Amino acid sequence: MLQQISQLFTENLVEPVRLVYFTIPASTLIVPGRETCESCAEVQQLLEEVASASDKVTLEVHNFESEREEASRYGITRVPGLVIAAGDEARVRYYGAPAGSEFPNLIQDIQNVSKRQTKLAQATRDALAAISDPIHLQVFVTPT
Repeated sequence: MLQQISQLFTENLVEPVRLVYFTIPASTLIVPGRETCESCAEVQQLLEEVASASDKVTLEVHNFESEREEASRYGITRVPGLVIAAGDEARVRYYGAPAGSEFPNLIQDIQNVSKRQTKLAQATRDALAAISDPIHLQVFVTPT
C-alpha cells in the first residue's frame, strides 16, 4: 500500500505539505489526573509511514503537554491532533486516528493541500465567501 501512496504523491503533490502532529508520549508511570492517549503511538507510526512516501511530505511531532503554545497556535485542543499545513497556513485539522474509512480522506486531503485547492464547485465557494461570521465545523466519524 505504501508503494501506491508513493505513486499517488508522485503524480499529485505540487507544493510541500507539513503534517503537524500533537501527541502525548506513552509513559509507564500513571499519574492521576494526567491526560493519556491510547492511540497516539499508532497514529504517529501511521503518519511516519505516510510521510516516508514522498519528499514533499514532512512530519513534525509535538508534545501536547509541554508545547501548549504551539498547539494553541494551530488550534489543537486535544490528542491525537493533526494539522495538514501548507507553509505556515493550517488547512485541515484531524482529531483521532485517521484510519479505516478515514485513511483515504487523509491521503486526499494531503494532495488537496499540496495543490492548494479543493474540488468544491464555484457556487459552493461563492456561498461560503458570502458568510461573514466565523464558522466552527466539526465532522464526527465512528469507527466501524
